[in-house]
Amino acid sequence: MRIALAVLRRDRRSQVATVLVALGVMIAVSLVLWLLAAPNGLQARADRTGWRDFWTNEGGKTTISVATTRDVYRGLVIERFDVARNEPGDVPVAKGIARFPESGEVLLSPALAQLVREAPAENLGNRFPGQVIAELGQDALKYPGELVAIVGHDAVSNGDKTTGLAQGGASYTDDYHGLLFLLTRVGLVVLVVPCLVLVASAARLTAAKRERRLAALRLAGASPRQVVGMTALETAVGAVVGSALGVLLAQPFSHLTAKISWEGGTWYPGDFVSDPVTTGVVAVLAPVLVVLAAIMGLRRVVKEPLAAEQKRKVRSWRLLAIAGAIAVFFFGITVAQTGSGSSRFTVVLLGLGAVALALVLAGPVVTAWVGRFFVGRWRKPSTLLAGRRLSGDPVAAFRGSAGVVIAVFTGSMALTMLPGLETTIPNGDKTWQDNAIVAEEVGVDVTQLRLATSAPIVTMTSGTVGDGSADHYGNSVLVGKCTEVALLITGLTCGDGPAVYSSTKLRWSHFRGSSRDGEVKAELPAQYETRPFTPSGYRYEAVIDPELLPALQGRVSLVGVPTTAENREAVHTAFVRTLPGAPLTELARGVRGDTLTEDLERATIIGLSIAGVLGGIGAAVAAAGSVIDRRRTFGALIAAGTPIRVLAHALRREVVLPVFAATIAACAAGIVMGLGLLALARGLMGGEDLPLTPWVVAPVAVGMVVALVAALACGPVLRGISPRDYAAE
Repeated sequence: MRIALAVLRRDRRSQVATVLVALGVMIAVSLVLWLLAAPNGLQARADRTGWRDFWTNEGGKTTISVATTRDVYRGLVIERFDVARNEPGDVPVAKGIARFPESGEVLLSPALAQLVREAPAENLGNRFPGQVIAELGQDALKYPGELVAIVGHDAVSNGDKTTGLAQGGASYTDDYHGLLFLLTRVGLVVLVVPCLVLVASAARLTAAKRERRLAALRLAGASPRQVVGMTALETAVGAVVGSALGVLLAQPFSHLTAKISWEGGTWYPGDFVSDPVTTGVVAVLAPVLVVLAAIMGLRRVVKEPLAAEQKRKVRSWRLLAIAGAIAVFFFGITVAQTGSGSSRFTVVLLGLGAVALALVLAGPVVTAWVGRFFVGRWRKPSTLLAGRRLSGDPVAAFRGSAGVVIAVFTGSMALTMLPGLETTIPNGDKTWQDNAIVAEEVGVDVTQLRLATSAPIVTMTSGTVGDGSADHYGNSVLVGKCTEVALLITGLTCGDGPAVYSSTKLRWSHFRGSSRDGEVKAELPAQYETRPFTPSGYRYEAVIDPELLPALQGRVSLVGVPTTAENREAVHTAFVRTLPGAPLTELARGVRGDTLTEDLERATIIGLSIAGVLGGIGAAVAAAGSVIDRRRTFGALIAAGTPIRVLAHALRREVVLPVFAATIAACAAGIVMGLGLLALARGLMGGEDLPLTPWVVAPVAVGMVVALVAALACGPVLRGISPRDYAAE
């Protein structure tokens, strides 16, 4: 132990290595704690909004009815809950809700209350009839600034029956059919692996010099236990300091992360904080892994000190690890598609992590192949020197490329998944014109709406046309007067007389529809005119004039109004006020879908940036460490007359050449993994197409740039070497 401390006190290169180990561990620990805090943040949101999961009390005592709708005001989503008592008595409410609102009473979130005060009443405030009795607290809101309203009524005819507003036990793992849970775990796996690579690179700094020193001590009589103890102490000093700094850095980092928007809003400061147990485990585990990585590299020194200078050979069987890991991954895809619960993704995530680690394990094999290729075909001294290094010690040569390879793998996988995920997100379609407001699930009586607005009101009925059997639905159609429906629907051109507007003649004639007033059936006449209509959306395949279905006279299931820029908010408010609980077209759905798309793009950019930075730092640390390890060799080359410029070129080739070869394989593996995860996501959310874009190969170019920049870190270290270093050694 005294020898190890003396080395740290007096050897400048060991001191530099210790500082770099501390920095590497600090970055890794802070990032891992941040990644582990992400699920905590999502669960904290789910806990605060658990009172909105009314179906969790299905089968229990039903004391109230709740109709949930998603409204929009100037591009902002409003979560609205219309509530009414079913029987007298106390109604339990969640923390953050002052009390259950009776008829004529309203609870608003602070941000929505502020908007109501600032906006004209006919544009927003009239949507919430009654007296505002209190504002919702933080414990009932998903994020700061969320717009939420709870409106009391005498009765809510289209609501869900439940026990109150105090349900619990919500979990974010159920959001989007488990897709969000899967994506957070995938991000955790693919970013933890670069952290481990960085830690391993830091642990192997100055490894060659340490091995020579320890081999000499072994030959002088030091026991294996003493050698291992000296290595553990040297490494632990920097690792423990770095772990402590990483824990301290995680706190301000979590508050900075809370400013990142997700699902329309930022986070509360306490959301992105790991629990004390997790923090303690990471803080202890990181130095242990660093010390173990350093000790594992001493096997030759401990067993064969005379062979410490020999280069390690690599075997081609390492490539089989990739095939095995991919097999585990796709087995996990099968398990996840047939299983249930969050645990069904475990094998997928294990396979994904195994593929990333297998790429690191197989990298030295590719590096050796590249080295032998360039040794046989060199044209410049720098290429020969680089090729000799790559083929002679591929394990050490690849160490600087490992982080970049993982970053390329992550980037290709993310860019393969992103276009497909965006198409699974529920967005508004183009069925209705942009100026149309349409309410669904309404009844016959729209008198209050007619009194509330002077805009033209269009009544319609939706349903299907099939063969008449109970289990056959056929084509989705809309029944309404063509000249009126054309004011709302996209791409409809009317003619004289009743007709069916469709791209092809309907195969069946039996209509079936339903509204709040019950189910209705009718039959089209044997002969009718079909006029061309190509739907712009996916909601309805045909429009039928009501004269062809006289049995539907007086039936209404949809009400629409064409608006102008001047009256749009006022008409919207009239709809919400007079038809509480009726879903309004695709307005909020489209806004929410756009928000989630932006969230995925933002998360992808952040994740790829982190992976790229980690890969670059790891490559720079490893490249600089390789120069320090070979200080005597470079000193001898310089003493023999080799220009530093040639050595600098050789160092750059050492980093860039294996990266170029390995990143192509990593890119291919990333595409395969991305397609597998996308297929799984499609199974969860729906959809069939698996789009690929040219951007999936962009990480290869970015990886080359990152590797080249990291290789430039060798320059200052190399320029500090002189022939005196050879003599000193």
